[in-house]
Amino acid sequence: MTVLLRCAVIGVITLAVSGCVTRDNTATLAVSLPDRWSNGPTGSPSRIPAHHATWWRGFRDPEIDRLVLAALAANPSLEQARERVVAARALARAQGAQRLPIIDGSAGATVQSRLAGPADGLNAAGEDAGEGSRRTIGTFQAGFDARWELDFFGRVRSTVLAAEYAALAASEEMQDARFTLVAEVVRTYLELRGAQARRSVIVREIAARRGLLDLVRVQQTAGSSGEFDVQRARSTYEAARAREPAAGLAIRVALQRLATLVGTARPNERLLSRSRGVGNIASMLGPVPASILRWRADIRRAELIVAQRAAESDVAYAELFPRFALAGTIDLAGNLIGRPLPGTLLTFTGGPGVSVPLLDWGLRVHVLRAREAQWREAIAAYRGSVLRAVEDVEIALATIRASRSRLDRQRTAVGAAGRALELADRQYRGGLVGLTERLQAETDLRQAELDLADATESSGVAAVALFKAFGTPPGLGGLPAAPVQVAIRPTAPAGSTP
Repeated sequence: MTVLLRCAVIGVITLAVSGCVTRDNTATLAVSLPDRWSNGPTGSPSRIPAHHATWWRGFRDPEIDRLVLAALAANPSLEQARERVVAARALARAQGAQRLPIIDGSAGATVQSRLAGPADGLNAAGEDAGEGSRRTIGTFQAGFDARWELDFFGRVRSTVLAAEYAALAASEEMQDARFTLVAEVVRTYLELRGAQARRSVIVREIAARRGLLDLVRVQQTAGSSGEFDVQRARSTYEAARAREPAAGLAIRVALQRLATLVGTARPNERLLSRSRGVGNIASMLGPVPASILRWRADIRRAELIVAQRAAESDVAYAELFPRFALAGTIDLAGNLIGRPLPGTLLTFTGGPGVSVPLLDWGLRVHVLRAREAQWREAIAAYRGSVLRAVEDVEIALATIRASRSRLDRQRTAVGAAGRALELADRQYRGGLVGLTERLQAETDLRQAELDLADATESSGVAAVALFKAFGTPPGLGGLPAAPVQVAIRPTAPAGSTP
C-alpha cells in the first residue's frame, strides 16, 4: 500500500507540473480579401463560372485539349506527386494503427547436447536432470505479447491527425502540380504558335526583300539605279535571312518542351503541320468573386499545414504527461527431446502500466516550444499565400487588360503599315520616292507584324496566368466540393488544465 501511495503522489505531482506549462494559441488565420478586384471587371459576381474548371477549352483548339490530356496521363512530375500522395496516405493509415492494440508473436526452440561428462543423472549445475542417461535434450517456447496505449491525454489522437493532415496536404500538392502542369502545357503551346507566327513574318519578309533585290538589279541594268541601291537591298535581304535561324530555334525549343511535358522524348512533328492562331479566350473572362482564392490548391495546402503543425504541437504537449497502457503476455513452454521440464507450461502475465516523465532537463518543454513556433510559422506562411494569391490575380488582371489594348492597337498599326507599303511600292516603281522610303515602309510593316505576333502570344499567355492565379473552383475538375474542416489551433488534452 505504501508503494502505491508513493506512485500516486509522484503521478499527481507530474500532472500538476505538466499541466501548468503555458501554451500560445493566440495566432489567427484571418486575412481580409477585397470585395472586388481593383483591375478586374466592375460587375457584381455572385458565383464562380463553371467553365473555369476547363478554361483551356476557351482557346477552341483541339490540339490544346489533346496535349493537356496527354500531359495529365504521362507527365513524370505528376506521377511523382501521385506517388507522394500514396505514400502519405499509407503513413497516415500506419499512424492510425496506434489506436488499436498491438499484438506480436514469438517462438523459439533450444537443443542441448552433452558432449562429455558423467551420465549419472546430474546436470552441470549438480541438479537432477531427470533422464540422466540421455545425452541430448530440447525445449520449445512460444507466446504472444500485447500492448494497448490508453490515450488519456491525446498523444495518439494528435499523432494520427498530424499524419492525416500531411496526407491531405500531399493531395493538395498533387492538385497544384496538376493545375500548374495544365497551365505550363497551354503556355508552351502558345509560345510555339507565337514562334511560328514570327517565323512566318520573317519568311514573308525574306521573300519581299528578295523580290525587291531582284527589282533593284533590273533597274541597275536599265540604268535607273546604282550599285549603292543594289548593295543596300542586298543588305536588308541578308539581314532578314539572318533572323530566320533564331525563329526556327524558338520553334524547336517549344516543341521539345511540349514533348517533355507530355512525357515523351521525341517531339510531335505533327504540331508543325498547322500554325494557325489560337482562339480568343477573352470571352470567357468575367466578374469572379474573391472567394475563389479559397480554392487555390496552394492556399488549401497551406491551411492543412497549419492544422498539421497544430496537431504536432498537441503531440509535444501530450508528451509532458504520463503514458498509460495495458500489456499482457501468454507463454507456452514444453519439451522437444527428453523431459528437462515437468510437462507443458502455459503462463499469463498482464496488467496496467504507466510511464511518467520525471527529469529530462527541459527536453520536452523545448520540443513543445519548437512545435508552437512551427505552428506560428505555418500561419504566417498561410497568410503570405493568400496575399500572394491576391497579388497574382490583380497583376494578371492588369496584364490581360493591357495586353488586350495592345493587341487591338497593334492590329490597327499592321493595317496602316500595310497600306503605307502599298503606296510606297507604287510610288517607288513610278520613281516618285527613293529606295530608302520603300525599304522603310517594308521594315515598318514587318516590325508591326512581328509586334502583332508578340501581342497575340502575350494576350494568350496573360489569360493563362489569370486562370492559374484563380485556381480551380470547388466541385469542378475533380476537386472536392467543400473545404476540408481543419483545427488550426493547438488544443490542450482533456484533463490537463492546471
